[in-house]
Amino acid sequence: MLRKLSAANLAAISFLFAIIAASTSLTDSTITRNAFYLAVLFAIVAFISSRPRVLSRDAILISAAIFCIGLSQAVWLLRFPATITPYNEYLTSATRLLCGAVLVITLGSLQNSLSQNVKNFSKGLLIFGFFYTSGVGIYLHAQNPDMRLEINTVATITAYIYTLQSLLTIYVITNTSWRYKSISTVIVILLTIWVILLTETRTALLIYPVLLLIFFCRRQHMTVKTILSFGLLITLMVAAACHLFTTATERLTNTVNELSNYQKGNGDSSLGSRISMWKAGIHAIEQAPEGQSATHRLDLATQYIEQHEGGNPEALRNIVYHLHNDFIEAGSLQGAAGIIALVFFFALISVANIRYMHTHAMLLLLILPTLIIGMVDTLFIDHRFVTSLTLMLVIYLILQPSRRSTPGSGIQEN
Repeated sequence: MLRKLSAANLAAISFLFAIIAASTSLTDSTITRNAFYLAVLFAIVAFISSRPRVLSRDAILISAAIFCIGLSQAVWLLRFPATITPYNEYLTSATRLLCGAVLVITLGSLQNSLSQNVKNFSKGLLIFGFFYTSGVGIYLHAQNPDMRLEINTVATITAYIYTLQSLLTIYVITNTSWRYKSISTVIVILLTIWVILLTETRTALLIYPVLLLIFFCRRQHMTVKTILSFGLLITLMVAAACHLFTTATERLTNTVNELSNYQKGNGDSSLGSRISMWKAGIHAIEQAPEGQSATHRLDLATQYIEQHEGGNPEALRNIVYHLHNDFIEAGSLQGAAGIIALVFFFALISVANIRYMHTHAMLLLLILPTLIIGMVDTLFIDHRFVTSLTLMLVIYLILQPSRRSTPGSGIQEN
């Protein structure tokens, strides 16, 4: 049956599955998983069926970046197989990353075979997916108004994935010819701030408006009218947040107090525990730069916190799971190879974006927030996040301005 379809049709089916997977990454993990693997399957068949086969340079670099992290995690699992059961997130995330690398290099290399109609339909599906996720989030909070919003995962990961979905949606809307795209953008921004406040996630609350400001400045939309409108919008949001979301705003304003208390020796707080865990993780890296099992790292980190961090209770409770920093998390388990893999990931995607792509949206709206968030939390061991990240890399790659007339943009295979 697949042989009867052209490479362009197979690529279109793969891309639509990727859109579905990205749109349901928070709301339905089963649909996401199935759509993700179907996207990979159709992309492979489409690439094999294509003539001539051309490997896109940007797709090669981005695929290699994803492959580096997936390989590093897979090698660690092979070295320390006893840790697979308690750390099964690593097994799932490594699998998704390695499959995602295949998806990027195959489907990304076929980006010019997709028709504009397919891309336009995909954009509409993405926008619908964002509003659907927003509706689910608001509904779930209405069922449990006294709890932080969680959409099938912890509140922080909910906020991070949703923030990236929002930024992608804004990118898509601003690149359409809709008459009411400005109003649509404002609605997306207001919804995003609302949902992030419900998750009470400080990092997302802080970086989201900054990224928006940079994005609109780069697009040269910052006229006096736009600046005044943006200022009014921010003022209204701050006023509404202070009145309606007292818990979220208290968490935000308590950041300075938590840092001050840590410096005074009281680190039993969210920020204080993170600092203790970062120090413990760096100590674990120094003790085993070649990598180590999760059990051995836990012993080293626990001993360090008890001896040098006053036995920080909040840190000891959380260190069982991860170290709240991607580089420290990777280095303390996978060794220097894990840190190098992360450096390669960000470096290769940056080179691909700057050197070969016609827009820097991927770098600004996806890679930059991932890097910033990864400094205060652990993202690459969460299979939902890495799946969303991989899919969004594909989507930004496909939806970039056409390169049909760009010479030297790919490597042809015989």
